[in-house]
Amino acid sequence: MPSARRYGSGMNADTAKTALTSERERLLNDLAHLRGELVDPGRDSAERLGAGSDDSVETLTNELDEGMEDDLQSSLDEVDEALKRIGDGTYGICIDCGQPIPDKRLEALPASARCIECQSKSERR
Repeated sequence: MPSARRYGSGMNADTAKTALTSERERLLNDLAHLRGELVDPGRDSAERLGAGSDDSVETLTNELDEGMEDDLQSSLDEVDEALKRIGDGTYGICIDCGQPIPDKRLEALPASARCIECQSKSERR
């Protein structure tokens, strides 16, 4: 597997770590906010929508909230994995093919673990 490299003019390890740390803080704040809404006994889901106490609205809203929580947690996990890759010197290297991930991809999606080709293959599975 190729060793980690400097990630081009815009994406070195320090830049990546700063972007990922900022994104991690945002995700943690979003999760805390969402979880606070999920457990706030004084404010049910239907009330947040401005609806009455319709059970179907509340059920749908709870499912949406849980889906949002899952998505946020998944994104947080990806950021944490990217931070680990920075620490072990493998950030910027595709976890599937071992080739460098293009700088433009890392700049757009700093938590990327795969090059575009391998990500496409992974999504088709």
